Amino acid sequence: MSRLPLLTAETADAEQGELLTEVRRQLGRVPNLYATMANSPATLRGYLNFRDALTRGDLRARTRERLALLVAAENGCDYCVAAHTMRAGKLGLSDEEIQATRDAHADDPHTDAVLQLAAAVMRTRGDITDDALAAARAQGVTDAEIAETIGHVALNTLSNYFNHVARPELDFPPAPAAEPKETAMQSNWRQAHKVQLVSGYVITGRDGRPTDEVDDVLIRIEGGFLHIRLDPDGDAQVVSAPAVRLVTYRP
Repeated sequence: MSRLPLLTAETADAEQGELLTEVRRQLGRVPNLYATMANSPATLRGYLNFRDALTRGDLRARTRERLALLVAAENGCDYCVAAHTMRAGKLGLSDEEIQATRDAHADDPHTDAVLQLAAAVMRTRGDITDDALAAARAQGVTDAEIAETIGHVALNTLSNYFNHVARPELDFPPAPAAEPKETAMQSNWRQAHKVQLVSGYVITGRDGRPTDEVDDVLIRIEGGFLHIRLDPDGDAQVVSAPAVRLVTYRP
């Protein structure tokens, strides 16, 4: 049950009703997220204005939708994962592309770089390294797109956190469960140029000693954890996403 009232045309005041009418005009209905966010017209108006401004940026609609899905997955927002899974499908993304997006990957190098940048921003709370920016720029991500990526992280984190607090009933088709770990561990490993951990976190290096940085390894991101293989046939070491400071790939 929602922890904030689901406002309707009958229960909303004039300002709230105006905003709900605008949402219905844009989306064809009023999803429960918006019906609860309307309890604060200032919050809903700010959210809508921010969202609309970003639609006029340089990032394409499919990339914006993939960012929304990635951020929702990173923040563990089931409501927004469901909503953006449905929207991504309507924009033509395949089931495989949707799953890859939730793991911050895309076949297109530019889109992949944008998703990797967004994931790095979230996992470091914005304290990314020069190398992370350089990796994005190496794939053609412009300064405007870097700025917009941060904007999309902020916009979607707002809706994710709002849903965590308000807990509106899900009014979208539930998203498929994330790929089981057993399957993930058998496929979709990717060659990383460098993995750097946050200070205080270590894994075992090739020399058997603790280290916070390794080069030329295989990685797989799954369920908020980074799996690292120093060698193709070796055992995986696992660290939580907040422990990861940087992941770079060779151009």
